[in-house]
Formats: sequence, C-alpha cells, structure tokens
Amino acid sequence: MKNIMEKRFNAKGILIGIFICMLFLSGCHNLQGKKSEMISVYADNYEITGTTRDEIIGKIHPAIFTTVDRSNTGATRKYGPMPTKKGAKVTLETGRYALTGYPSGNIYVYDEDDNLLFREIVGEKVGMPTLTADIDSSFSIVFDGGYNTVTILPVKTELSTELTAGIWDVGLDIEPGNYTISIPYGYGFVQILEEGKDPQLFELMGGELTGSQSQVQLKEGQKVRVTKVSMVKFEPLIE
Repeated sequence: MKNIMEKRFNAKGILIGIFICMLFLSGCHNLQGKKSEMISVYADNYEITGTTRDEIIGKIHPAIFTTVDRSNTGATRKYGPMPTKKGAKVTLETGRYALTGYPSGNIYVYDEDDNLLFREIVGEKVGMPTLTADIDSSFSIVFDGGYNTVTILPVKTELSTELTAGIWDVGLDIEPGNYTISIPYGYGFVQILEEGKDPQLFELMGGELTGSQSQVQLKEGQKVRVTKVSMVKFEPLIE
C-alpha cells in the first residue's frame, strides 16, 4: 500500500511540475513576443512604446490639453532682469506665448494647484531657443536661477509645418494629415497626445548619416509636443 501511495504522490508531483513549466514557458513566449513587437515598431518608425514610452513622457496632466483664447487680448510683451538668484514665479494674462531667457535655465509651467504640466531647458547657451505654449491665467510659470534676464512674447496663431519646442494644436497650428517628421540636427522627441488615448512617442535624430524619419498621422484636436529639440519639420505625405 505504501509503495502504491508513493507512486501516486510522485506521479502527481511530476504532473504539477510539467504544468508549472508549461505556464513558465508560455509566459516567457508572451514576453518575448511583446518585446519583439516593440523592437519591430521602433525599427520601422522610431516609435517608442510600452513602459519605456511611459517613463519618458511621465504623467500627462489633463490641464495640458487646455486650448486658450488665441486672440491674445490683454497679453503683453514682458522683458526684465531676474529679481532673485533663486529664480522667479510669474502669472500672465490668458494667451499664447513664446518664453525664453538668457543665458539658459529651466522653465516650468504649473496649473492652479501647482501640478507640473511640463518643463523644458530653454536659452541661448543650452537647451531650446524658445518654449511656445498656451498659458491660461490660472497657470504659473517658474524661471529658475539659471537666467539673468527673461523674455515673454505673445505669439500669433499661424499654420505651419515647422514646429519649434512647445505644445501645438492640430487644426490650429498644423493641418491634420499624414506627415514624415525629421530634424536637420540634434536629438529630441515628438509626442502626439489625445485625451482618453495612449500617447505616441517618436525619437528624432539629426544628421546626414544618423538622421531618422518617422511617419505620423495627425488628427483634429490632438496636441503635438516637441521637446528637447529646436525644430521639427513635418513633410506632408503625397497620397
């Protein structure tokens, strides 16, 4: 009887072991499949997906989708020295602005509850020449202590296929459509943001030998964020 029980126990253990191995191998296969798919997407179009995309973009606050009145009524040019070595916090009339400073530093934009919406390194010495975005009167802008002077310029809304660092509205700043995107030099990213949907992230590399090109589809109402690069060219695809 004892031998029979031992045989049944051993057989049961073997079956459980086989089952666990099958689950493990199945899981490895699924992970390898997902990884292979992500590599293929990147190789074909320089699109970063999955957790890597989420880590680079970070949390997208709903206020980033704010589109203000572009008439710039009440928006005025501001220029002046940095009042403190620690930086300065300013609020503006609602409008669309280009923000910059000298020599270089960080520009942070916060909502009314002090949640960070976005940040960019901007200036003549390091970073992007300007940061362009819709600024609601409830937002606050922080220029850090890297600046000696800051400049705030209201900007007109014009359709273009060359977008500088900042946040742009499809339908207002660039026409909806299919494009090839590229940069003449440098390195940076284009984010395509749409409420209720996963963002898209494209890596951009400039240069004759190392330059990249990606194909993107822009739809009315989406936001395009250009970050860490001075300017991106959007070349319409001929259908």
